Amino acid sequence: MVKVSEHLENAIKFYEIGVSEYEDGKRKGNLILMREGCEKIFHAYIEACSALIQKNGLPEPESHGGRAAILSKLGEKSLVEIGRDAFVYLHKYAYYDSEILLEEVDYSIKKVGKAINYIQRKVTKA
Repeated sequence: MVKVSEHLENAIKFYEIGVSEYEDGKRKGNLILMREGCEKIFHAYIEACSALIQKNGLPEPESHGGRAAILSKLGEKSLVEIGRDAFVYLHKYAYYDSEILLEEVDYSIKKVGKAINYIQRKVTKA
């Protein structure tokens, strides 16, 4: 089983690589790089939430809906909202549908970064 600290490390790495790919793709007009970056950033959110969920002694969910339900039970409404937006704009539209809605994607990327920082503080403080 992956440890809490490993989930956090993975989240940070996925986020950094994802942002780099997304920004590089944006500069070059390379849709594939942008899509890959968005998917990595979405996965960074998943990894960070897994750290928080595991730190609270709960099993990692097997679905996105399960993750949202657990985060809701933990009182993490803002993380649920960030996850919903990341799922829609980074995972579904950008990655699967090849539709990059720049304003929404950029906003979601920033929110995922803030979520990772929040989770990191919360997990290491506990």
